[in-house]
Amino acid sequence: MLNKKRIPSILLLFIITVILSISCSANAEKLKVDKEVIGTQAICPVTGDRFTIHESTPVIQYKGEKYYMCCPGCDTEFMKSPEKYIEQMHQTEPVKTKPEEKVIGTEAICPVTGNRFTITESTSVVEYQGKKYYFCCAGCDTEFMKEPEKYTNDSQNKPQSINQEQSTEEIMYWTCSMHPEVRADKEGNCPICGMSLIPVYKDKESKGSLHLSERDIELAGIRMVPAMYQQVYKEIQAVGRVAYDPELVIAQEEYVNALEMVDGLAGLDDIAMARALKVVENTEYKLRLLGMDKSEIDMLKSTKSVERSLVIPEHQTWIYADVYESEIAWIKKGQDVIITSVAYPGEEFQGKIKSINPTLNSRTRSIQVRIQLSNTRMKFKPGMYADARIKAQYMPPTTAHQSHRIGYEVLTVPRESVLDTGKRKVIWVYAGDGNFQPREVQLGPLGVVQNGGNGAHYYPVLDGLKESELVVTNGNFLIDSESQITGVAALGYGGALGVEEKPPTPVHQH
Repeated sequence: MLNKKRIPSILLLFIITVILSISCSANAEKLKVDKEVIGTQAICPVTGDRFTIHESTPVIQYKGEKYYMCCPGCDTEFMKSPEKYIEQMHQTEPVKTKPEEKVIGTEAICPVTGNRFTITESTSVVEYQGKKYYFCCAGCDTEFMKEPEKYTNDSQNKPQSINQEQSTEEIMYWTCSMHPEVRADKEGNCPICGMSLIPVYKDKESKGSLHLSERDIELAGIRMVPAMYQQVYKEIQAVGRVAYDPELVIAQEEYVNALEMVDGLAGLDDIAMARALKVVENTEYKLRLLGMDKSEIDMLKSTKSVERSLVIPEHQTWIYADVYESEIAWIKKGQDVIITSVAYPGEEFQGKIKSINPTLNSRTRSIQVRIQLSNTRMKFKPGMYADARIKAQYMPPTTAHQSHRIGYEVLTVPRESVLDTGKRKVIWVYAGDGNFQPREVQLGPLGVVQNGGNGAHYYPVLDGLKESELVVTNGNFLIDSESQITGVAALGYGGALGVEEKPPTPVHQH
């Protein structure tokens, strides 16, 4: 039987517990997800599951800190005992995240390799026990997450200002990034190319690098070239035909008639006007499905002149050409096209891409482009076959929305320098003093660079490399084989060499 004298004590303890619970809940506040963290990863303090933050992720702010929950229900559970789950969260595994905008452009030292580097938007970041660690290249973050305690001496990993004093390490000599055989005892310019010399430090940490002596480099026949900005082209051959497209002509006439109907109803019946505007909208949508882009539709709206040359030969005619799916990235509106036909051997006709069909033919895996060319001599007849030769210049995705420009240069590396692991594209970069580092890069489509009239194949580099860095073009397979024996390659490109990548943790369900 319960001792009556203990009842007041138990009641008092219960009241204190309730008050503390209410106090904790009062300090916790539900918020909405900030846009800048959407797509990053977090660990749920309640379940311990790693997940990707999205717009509907529950967020609780407690004592000035934000905590993200993997699913609805966890937030309610968290608010009951926030201190309990916060302590639990700090005992979980490290989690990958993204660099904050305020640290981009500053410098840090990789805790795995010891290399000093500048933080960019693509820099790998791991948050562990409330601290963020920055890594010089892909693979280092995976290595860190295996044994975080081994690398958590972070006194040198904090972001630093670029203008801050670089290091007290002793400089062995100065060399040229393009001519590593040059060695000078003081700062200056390369006597061969005139570029500024770079320092090579004594006892530089070479973990994550493969070291070869000068004799080994010579015996292996290793050759290197600098990454440089060049114009990259590709000549695309496409089969076409002279347009006979009465469907598009009829659609244009319907659109023009709808516009004239709207003009005729101006200031009259509102209901009739609304219906007429709906007809304009529907006919415009049909034109877009048939391959006309907004600028062409706007021109038709302005001139109200139907392209009858699509069915009847006139001074201007159209070629419909099919470009394969693998070459779509090269095609841009406004590019020049050379047209040839078996009917007129030895003759070439100049055309220009006017529009690109918005839909892909699922059967042929190709997309249709509409090419306009002069037909002043009335040589081309509807239905004739023609060959289209497009000399396309590559432009990276960040500039693809701009109009086609001549002379645009992109950072390039030779085809021979790239090792395709199936999952990643890797190149070997010469870091100086006999050290070679594997570097994962993001590449554009293979193209051609005109060097003195001879076309050489190059890849555009989208990320992972800087101008003038030396890449290995001959002997990289020998370097790669040696790196697999020593284990260096596992740091450079992880899972490609059999390093198992963990599957994503399933989201906890209530």
